[in-house]
Amino acid sequence: MADDPVSSYGDDPYAGFNFLVEAGDAGIKGMFTEVSGLKGDVEEFEIKEGGLNSRTHKFPGRVSWGPITLKKGLGDAAFFWEWWETVASESASLECRKNVKITMLDRDNDSTLRIWNLKDAWPKSWEAPGLNAGSSELAIETLVLNHSGVTESTS
Repeated sequence: MADDPVSSYGDDPYAGFNFLVEAGDAGIKGMFTEVSGLKGDVEEFEIKEGGLNSRTHKFPGRVSWGPITLKKGLGDAAFFWEWWETVASESASLECRKNVKITMLDRDNDSTLRIWNLKDAWPKSWEAPGLNAGSSELAIETLVLNHSGVTESTS
């Protein structure tokens, strides 16, 4: 039935639990428990036209990009801490910026479904895991990145 609107959507929606994060030219990779904040907003500006009192005109303006939050289990690799430490000590240095690639994988980790590339990302904040002797939860560290924009592709 060609006119069925449900069939035009194709396969099931993608699962959001298989993804990989890569940072910098060295190909540093990390498996994260959570990535959030992939977001862009367009500023809107309004013009009130003289003689036209019934409405205003709205136009798109500048694009702003939200910070990306990465959460991962604390392990032996210290790349993300070292990146944060470099930015914290040399905050104005352009060398601290890295391109970051977030790759969404299929359920079997066999093929790429989507890729989001962050341009000129740098750590805005870092948070150590909470420590609690009465808990059996994983130690999760958090890194928040600012960046200059996002592009999306399927390969």
